[in-house]
Amino acid sequence: MKRILFFTLCALFLAFTSCTEPITVGSDLLAGEQADLGQVSDLPFTTTVVREDSILSFDASANAGLASFTFGQVTNDVFGQLKHGAYIIPSLPRNSATGLVNQPLFAGNDLVNVDSVVLFLPIDTSAGLYGNGQTFPIRMGQLVDPVDQNLDYSSNLDLFADFNDLNRDQAFTANFNATLLYDTIISSGDSVLFPHIRVAFDDQFLDRLNMADAGIFENDTTFWQFLAGMYLEPTDESGSLITLQPQPNNGGQSAFAGIFYFYTDTIDMEPTFYRTPLSLWLPSYEQDYTGTAFGDLDAPGEDNETFAVAGQAGFMTAITFTDLSALQNVVINEAQFTFYREDVEGLDYLEFPSPNFIAMYYRNDDGLLLPIEDRQRLGNPNSNAAILQFLGGNPLEDDDGNTFYAPRLSVHMQRIVDGELPPTIYLRVIPVDRDPSRMALAGPQAAVRPASVLVTFTRLD
Repeated sequence: MKRILFFTLCALFLAFTSCTEPITVGSDLLAGEQADLGQVSDLPFTTTVVREDSILSFDASANAGLASFTFGQVTNDVFGQLKHGAYIIPSLPRNSATGLVNQPLFAGNDLVNVDSVVLFLPIDTSAGLYGNGQTFPIRMGQLVDPVDQNLDYSSNLDLFADFNDLNRDQAFTANFNATLLYDTIISSGDSVLFPHIRVAFDDQFLDRLNMADAGIFENDTTFWQFLAGMYLEPTDESGSLITLQPQPNNGGQSAFAGIFYFYTDTIDMEPTFYRTPLSLWLPSYEQDYTGTAFGDLDAPGEDNETFAVAGQAGFMTAITFTDLSALQNVVINEAQFTFYREDVEGLDYLEFPSPNFIAMYYRNDDGLLLPIEDRQRLGNPNSNAAILQFLGGNPLEDDDGNTFYAPRLSVHMQRIVDGELPPTIYLRVIPVDRDPSRMALAGPQAAVRPASVLVTFTRLD
């Protein structure tokens, strides 16, 4: 039944892609006298844990950055410390018709003072919390120099922020309920509510703002001389990571992200606000695995008993085939790994869930990590349930309740066997920029439920 389903899916995806791939070739030979169907279940391979590549957080050529980032600090004896912060760069609002800067009413007006300044960042409620902490101790430092937005930036970014904090409060609390951003009297309509965090600026910043010359609001250059940006970082354990979404997928909340300057209009004597939207947000992800189980895996050498994967620029595992002689002169029908998740003392998968999807990549001649051929042919695994099933990589359970993953690399395996691609692939947490989850997996030499690969092929005479 499984074989029938497999070849049905092959035909389905052949129709989708309108191309002939090695994964389908054996199916039309099975009925022929010359076909010789076989399987190999003991193909040797090694597993080696290596550090992940940093995440490209801003592509200057495309003027595009990540839609979201995670924030917080989590420490565990198994996977060490994760410290996720972000650089936040505001810009001045502009008139959509003229392109000119909209300057605030309080600029240069001695009769109008700003009462409060607050940074608002929407919460991605679909991502939930990674962990169970609710309180996030923070500091918000001011960037010393403007950020050059003509450069690319990655998640290992380290910019210099002033030692003088800008934040009034020492922590914020995660709240996934839609809460009040500002009330009806300010918005001149319905109260505006959505899940968000808020970081209020301190009185020292307010005094400096109210005494500043109106010229700081003439253009972004003069504004960045006053406030080049902020570095928002955790200062202590939060017990979880929260996903913040300055550019939500639905687009509706993006108008609420930014710095709000609240003041009273002296003419109408009504409260109002001025908003500087966000020009750029650059996550800064730090990992410290010193003295931990995962840190030991990061040492040079193979990790064939236990290996690990960790998302958001953490760990990936290099899988190298060491002997392909059993697959000479064959057409690969299907190649599928089986990786069992390992329970590790001190790692609670209920508190810190294991990945919802893992996928395989390879390095091209330029050293870039690319999805394996199967993934490239079929596209986004989350776009179609059949594609997801075809690629594998989602968590499954055996009859005894053990969690395992079974990703496939059938087309890619054929190209490895033919010598067109290197024999090393990399197992990663997907999506690489949004999922911080991590787990340990049994390697090919594990004492219990070792990693394995099953290759079904048609032998050619």
